[in-house]
Amino acid sequence: MQIAMRGATDIGQLRRANEDSFGLFPQCNTVIVCDGMGGHAAGEVASNRAVETVEAFLLRGNGFPPPGPPDAERTSIPPDAADLVWAIRLANRRVYQIAQSQQQMMGMGTTLVAVRFSGGAVTICHVGDSRAYRFRDGQLVPVTTDHSLVAELLTRNEITPEQARTFSERNIITRALGTRPSVAIDVRVVPAATGDWYMLCSDGLCGVIGDEQIATVLAAHRNDPEQAVHALIAAANDAGGPDNVTVAIAVIVEANDARDTATERETETIPESSEEAAQTEIAFLEKLFPPTASSEKSPDDAATDRIPIIPADLLPNDK
Repeated sequence: MQIAMRGATDIGQLRRANEDSFGLFPQCNTVIVCDGMGGHAAGEVASNRAVETVEAFLLRGNGFPPPGPPDAERTSIPPDAADLVWAIRLANRRVYQIAQSQQQMMGMGTTLVAVRFSGGAVTICHVGDSRAYRFRDGQLVPVTTDHSLVAELLTRNEITPEQARTFSERNIITRALGTRPSVAIDVRVVPAATGDWYMLCSDGLCGVIGDEQIATVLAAHRNDPEQAVHALIAAANDAGGPDNVTVAIAVIVEANDARDTATERETETIPESSEEAAQTEIAFLEKLFPPTASSEKSPDDAATDRIPIIPADLLPNDK
C-alpha cells in the first residue's frame, strides 16, 4: 500500500504545556497519537515515551524476532495487528516503569490511538479517549469507541449526546496507558480501500468541535491533508482551544485492490498480559532500551527531548 501522512500538534489557547505527542512512521505505515496526563512535564513524558516505544518496536530490525501472537489462545488477529498490540503493550509497561521509578512522575499516563496499514488491511488500536475516524465519500465515521465515563453512560442511555457535550465529568477516562503494569487494548481490523482517509486526534479536537464540523473541514481540503490538519487545529482553537490539540491524517493513495484480500472484523479487546506475556514484554524492553545505554531524564529535561517526526509525501495535486 501507498500511504500519505501528515500531522501536527498545538498547545491550544489555555494550557501552559503541550502533553500530546504524535508519530508518523512511513517505514511501517503507522500513525499514532497520544494525549498524556499527569501534569507538566510528566504527561508529556508519558505520551512521548509511548510514541517512542511503539516506533522502536515496529522498526526493531532483524535482531529482534517477532514474539508471536499476544496470548495466542485468546486472539486470532493477523500477525501485523499482533505486532502493533505488542508495541502498545511495551509502551504501557515502559511508561509504568518510568512512573514507578521517579517520584515526580508517579501516576502519569497517556491515551493512545494507532493505525497501521499492511497486507491489504487497516489495523486500529486504542486505549483511552483519543479517537480514529474514517473519512470516505464525504462521510466521517468513528472507528474507535472512547474508554471514558461519558461513553459508558451513553451506551447505557443514562445521558443524551447533547448532555454528553457539557457533562461535568466528561474528561474522566476509564482506561489509560501506563497507570498499571498491563492494559487491555481494543483492536479492530478493516479492509483497506484506495482514497480512504484515517484521521486520528486527541480530545482537544473531538471534545471541542463536533463530527459534523470535522467532516466539513476535511471535505473542504479533500486534496490536501496537510492543510486539513492545520484547518482542524485552527477550528479547535477558534472554538476556545481549551486543551492541547493534535491531529494526524493518513491517506490510502493506493490499496492494491485490498478489499478482496482483507476481511472486516469486529472490535476485539485484547486482555491484560498473561504472566508469560509480561515476561516477554520485560525482555523486549531491556533489548530495545538497555539500562546502560540510556537512563530516564528528569521530567523537565525529557519534556524537551522530542522524538523526530518523519514526513511522507502528500497526495498529488491533481488527484
